[in-house]
Amino acid sequence: MNIHRRRRDTVGRPRRAHTDDTLWTLVLTLVAGALLALTSGLCAFTELEQFGPSLGNIVVFKAVAGATEWWHIDTRIAGPSGRACILSPAVMGSSGGSLIVEARQLTSPPVYRVHWAGRHTATGGNDCGASADLALSRSDLMRLADVAGGFNTNLRMVDP
Repeated sequence: MNIHRRRRDTVGRPRRAHTDDTLWTLVLTLVAGALLALTSGLCAFTELEQFGPSLGNIVVFKAVAGATEWWHIDTRIAGPSGRACILSPAVMGSSGGSLIVEARQLTSPPVYRVHWAGRHTATGGNDCGASADLALSRSDLMRLADVAGGFNTNLRMVDP
């Protein structure tokens, strides 16, 4: 008996539109997909921000006559003096020397503290000297590494 009574109650009512539920499901799925893509993209950008030279990487400038790079990098000596000096790949490549990555400051963009050991970094009074601790941006350090042939991480130490 109950079955007939329920049937009579629903006969006069209009049926619910199921397309509304399908439309909302589709919209929510698209919004969730867009949020997932946005979150993944932002995570990838933060990881790329951290990408760069590792501590202990060495850039070796081998003494080669006739280096042809004419650009230079203006930098400062790290420490209390903070004196400005110039890194010229042409001079560094002609006299030889090396940069070693000693520290990395996690700023945006990252700043690297490197140690220069060699003869000269530039001609004139803006030379950093034979040994200096310098602060370089990631792009400047990567440009110097590209000129020198990359980072040398597989150097072996030989005892005398």
